[in-house]
Amino acid sequence: MIHTIVQQDIEFVFKMVGQDLNRLQGKRVLITGGTGFIGTWLLETLSWLNANSNQPCRVYVPSRNPKAFAQKVPHLASSPEIVFLTGDIVDFEYPDGECDFIIHAAAPGEPRVLKNDPLTVAETIVMGTRRTLELATKKNVEGFLFLSSGAVYGVQPPELERIPEDYHGAPDITNVRSAYGEAKRYAEMLCNLYRQRYDLPIHIARPFTFVGPYQDLNGGFAVTDFLRDALLGGPITIQGDGTTVRSYCYAADLTIMLWKILLQGPVGCVYNVGSDEPVSTLELANKVASFMDSRVEVRINSKPKLEYKASRYLPDISRGKSELGISANTDIDKAIERTLSWIR
Repeated sequence: MIHTIVQQDIEFVFKMVGQDLNRLQGKRVLITGGTGFIGTWLLETLSWLNANSNQPCRVYVPSRNPKAFAQKVPHLASSPEIVFLTGDIVDFEYPDGECDFIIHAAAPGEPRVLKNDPLTVAETIVMGTRRTLELATKKNVEGFLFLSSGAVYGVQPPELERIPEDYHGAPDITNVRSAYGEAKRYAEMLCNLYRQRYDLPIHIARPFTFVGPYQDLNGGFAVTDFLRDALLGGPITIQGDGTTVRSYCYAADLTIMLWKILLQGPVGCVYNVGSDEPVSTLELANKVASFMDSRVEVRINSKPKLEYKASRYLPDISRGKSELGISANTDIDKAIERTLSWIR
């Protein structure tokens, strides 16, 4: 049964995206990464669409462990219109028949995975993108959405308040921890090459940082670590000095942005996806602690270096606002409150 928080959020997604979602009625949709955080929200949208439509859309989801997904969201896993394909992004087989839309969201992006095996991360991103583009060409799809990453910009200069889509920074390719961002850069190039050669209707989104229901609290991200530790009674431990500035876009706003980019965005355009509301790591930890019923200690592992400006990782989303009307509707406090309500 769908959780009340998620149900309210999906209803809001439909309100904000509007009639364009009806383009998906009766269609065949492939979602790679469909069992992950972002993919689950896309599946919730399509499940809600099917429940309110006489022309259900069939969704194909590659997965090596559909049983684990069924434990997390049984109402989605049991849907007759959601079909799990054996395998992952590298080796799944799409069934014979049409494929109208592809959303390529699969990528091993968790910090612990990147730290332990950056080579596999890079290869999976590149090979998976190539496979989905080949399928899109073969099936002559109506729309293809590639979820890239804000990591393609490399390190954001501290003096740059927010990163626009035309910023020409890049990951440091001498650092193996840049494998994720550099692989996403090359995957974007593959998308553009296929669009040029085969006239594919490619749309590209560059997600930044998020918070919301269905996140893995053991994923290794700061916000999920803080939520987990706070619910366990603390302490909340900040690994750095607490000055790093990021933004945290709520899951429902992320979902709205992605559907608008796919269904309303011009072919070939790239859009940043995220919130433009800055918050430091220390502020984030204190906000999470403030929602607890009892006092939770916040610890900082290192002191700020006064001679350095705080590092930043924030998107400029003005292009999406002006062209597609997308925005972060949920501020960080409400995002934390709703996420905690769902977890509890």
